[in-house]
Amino acid sequence: MIKLISIIFAILAGGSTALEAFINGELGKSTSAVTATFISLVVGSVFFLINMILTGEIKTFLATESISPKLLLGGIFGGCIIYFTVKAMDGIGLSSTLTIIVVSQILIGFFIDVVVLKEQTMYLYKYVGAILLFIGTFFIVS
Repeated sequence: MIKLISIIFAILAGGSTALEAFINGELGKSTSAVTATFISLVVGSVFFLINMILTGEIKTFLATESISPKLLLGGIFGGCIIYFTVKAMDGIGLSSTLTIIVVSQILIGFFIDVVVLKEQTMYLYKYVGAILLFIGTFFIVS
């Protein structure tokens, strides 16, 4: 059951990524990529601040003094995702942008799992899958 719930969350994340990219791309047409990124991050921050207040998780937020500063880089990468997506969509469109994003995520995920965390082994079928990802990406983006 936990695996099914995790799969549902992953599907929701994928759908949210596509919708966010589309909406932020449109916002970037009305402003600039940097402004669209800023607006998106502020609105998201306010949304989650309200959520934390309503659910009582604000206590967790206020007790973050033990967090390593290097873990704050995630926020910078989040901003970069929005900015780079807005910039890419202008030149190659939504589907090509999302295809390249997903393939990049998978390949970097393999690297992190295998090399950094040493939690997985790369088998032949995973290399074949990576090659097929490249081929599929070529056909979608061309």
